[in-house]
Amino acid sequence: MKPDHKTFGYMIHDVARQLRRRFDTEAQRHDLTLPQWRVISQLSQADGLSQVTLAGLTETDPMTLSGVVERLEAKGLVQRVPAPNDNRAKIVMITDKALALVSEMKLLVTELYEEAFVGVSETDRATTLRVLNQMSANLSGLRATNNRDELV
Repeated sequence: MKPDHKTFGYMIHDVARQLRRRFDTEAQRHDLTLPQWRVISQLSQADGLSQVTLAGLTETDPMTLSGVVERLEAKGLVQRVPAPNDNRAKIVMITDKALALVSEMKLLVTELYEEAFVGVSETDRATTLRVLNQMSANLSGLRATNNRDELV
């Protein structure tokens, strides 16, 4: 029996949309937007990134990212400093105030995922993650595409 690809695609999109919506609602309680959270999250993993690098990591165009960083800077969550090798470029640094938020937001994410996985066994969770990782690798080109017509 072939899986219903429309149903599968719709469900992947729908679950992602619901997770984003719920996270965005919770982030707003901390006076953050989802794009702002994505910047803080990236900086918590690798601080001191250029705005260009940060734009790539958050899949945002540089002009939009500049506005996001400007708003975060006004809230005291990041600071911009000139790049040591290029005064035109800016390096974005996370502040201690933002690091305190990271712990709260990670807890929120954990609770949200636990809610999403209610009624799903550990085995099914592991299988779901394994399958999604494989699909991501397939679609991102990390796998040789010798049998291209199998993907259609």
